[in-house]
Amino acid sequence: MKKLLIVMVVALLALALVACGGEAATTTKGAADTTAAAPANTTAAAPADTTVPADTTVAAPADTTVAAPADTTAPADTTETPGDVVPPVEAEINAIMETAWWNQVHRQNAIAYNRNDDGTISYTWSLTIKAESGLFTGLPEDHPEYPSAQGISFTTGEDAVVYIKDMTKDVDYTKYSVKAGSWRTARWCDIWFEAEGFVPSGDAQYDMFLVFNLPTVEGSTPYPGEQVYIWALGDPWIYNAPQISGVPEIDEWLMQAYQCTLHRHNERYDISWAEQNLPEGKDLTDFPAMNFNFTVKAEDGLFTGDVAWQAIIPEGAFAYVKGENDAEFVRYEIDYMLLERYCDMWFALKDFNAVTGEKYEMYVLFKAGVGATHEYAWHYVYANDWLAGAHE
Repeated sequence: MKKLLIVMVVALLALALVACGGEAATTTKGAADTTAAAPANTTAAAPADTTVPADTTVAAPADTTVAAPADTTAPADTTETPGDVVPPVEAEINAIMETAWWNQVHRQNAIAYNRNDDGTISYTWSLTIKAESGLFTGLPEDHPEYPSAQGISFTTGEDAVVYIKDMTKDVDYTKYSVKAGSWRTARWCDIWFEAEGFVPSGDAQYDMFLVFNLPTVEGSTPYPGEQVYIWALGDPWIYNAPQISGVPEIDEWLMQAYQCTLHRHNERYDISWAEQNLPEGKDLTDFPAMNFNFTVKAEDGLFTGDVAWQAIIPEGAFAYVKGENDAEFVRYEIDYMLLERYCDMWFALKDFNAVTGEKYEMYVLFKAGVGATHEYAWHYVYANDWLAGAHE
């Protein structure tokens, strides 16, 4: 809802206070005190000085001594006032909030590091908005031009700007344009974009405002062409920095691979529940007794749906593993891989004897296939607390 509603609420509160003898009455009373104060002090001072001349010689220095510190204190208080002045870019944001529509954030993801095909580096923001905000609507199935299209899909990001502040050190926000060609949406609620020129820091906590125009396609929004801002109410955004192992051989692989964010791991050893949903040609007859498993976040946008994930190439996949008592990483080939849905993987390592209950630090590398955002490119997942589980 627009911030103008907040102004209306404040106005109503002001009216309520007048009725109850609140702030409005205090303001009126303050003005009356100011008018009466000068005569009262003048009247009192004159008789006092006239009646007791001897005291006047004593009182004059005393009054002078007290008055000077009092006057000095007042300017000191005034110098603190500029601290309440809103920084210029934040003031610009506040002005936008007065008239723009606010769409709440349902889920905010870590800022992702991506190595592009041309060797450049991108830092991608991604989030899921709340459908309850009601700013984007889906078109009907029988729409003549865009059947079943989601309203958010008509946004382009061409008019979008981003305001970013590191809450741990920055006084004001920095304004960025959204990088051309980086804007992407999915479903009715997911957005990806890059802020032109923005480079994140691993130890920062960012506050971010995303501002853009609502689409103009009829039926895609209740407020076509109006401005909308997305803000997570100050909840910090963090940077998902690339992993650095310190081992040259491993880091060489990581620099050419795309990192997949783990949603969970070590949780789904027994997959008997999934037997009815296994891909064609797959069964559980050869499922290994000891295995590892993980689920990646779809929000990374690296594998768009079942087809892309199922097209991962098992051949050549491998992992670097180091146990709690090991001095260095050892490379093992993956000799079994089961892919399910658009995000789940079970795998086992050739000639690896897992110790029950021991935690392993592990980089798992595999190559994407057809349909992935980066086809035939290497991808990896990392965690320092992998556990091998027994399938019953």
